[in-house]
Amino acid sequence: NLTVAIAGDVDPKQVKRLAKVYFGRYNHQREIPKVTTVEPPQSETKEVTLKLPSQPWYLEGYHRPGITHPDHVVYEIMGNLLSDGRTSRLYKSLVEGKQVALSAAGFSGFPGDKYPNLMLFYALTAPGHTVEEVASALAEDIEKLKTELVSPQELERVKTQARASLLRSLDSNMGMARNLATYEVKTGDWRNLFKEIEDIEAVTAADIQRVAQATFRPENRTIGRILPSQ
Repeated sequence: NLTVAIAGDVDPKQVKRLAKVYFGRYNHQREIPKVTTVEPPQSETKEVTLKLPSQPWYLEGYHRPGITHPDHVVYEIMGNLLSDGRTSRLYKSLVEGKQVALSAAGFSGFPGDKYPNLMLFYALTAPGHTVEEVASALAEDIEKLKTELVSPQELERVKTQARASLLRSLDSNMGMARNLATYEVKTGDWRNLFKEIEDIEAVTAADIQRVAQATFRPENRTIGRILPSQ
């Protein structure tokens, strides 16, 4: 199916006329059955190791629900707190602090967030260190989210960044149209784009701790290692 969003100083009547010119010849077909395949719940940690001509990488993913879940924005804020830029916890801990990684990042929604997906973290191991050291350092930061409430100052900083990022994505007509179409397709209602600002504001430290405790469990985890082939 085709979803079109148009933003800007346009005449709705002209838009409808052009839409009829270009798409009017297509007849409505029978409704295609919606098929949503959800992976069965994981019952234990899964691990995979690849040997490639590469520096050592460590990856760790946790199952999370899709974009229409009530905790979607909590996952987004939690992901930003851990891995968004040089002020994030993982960068300051793994790269600047313990110096076991040359880079550390991640994102919530791998490979896409319409359906249940992964919250993924990954780090490039620093020379003289091992993926096991990276794994241990990552585990410490994840455990802190489960046992300690995020400070009001840190939470407000991350929420401010999230709001600013969303608003910047609406700066242009192209950005506005892209986001409207995305939310219509993914959530079923383009209005949810504007509701997300309210959802970001509503996230609390207790929400983050609750979701972290529910998500960051060994049986919900998949570990990946990329080790040098030589």
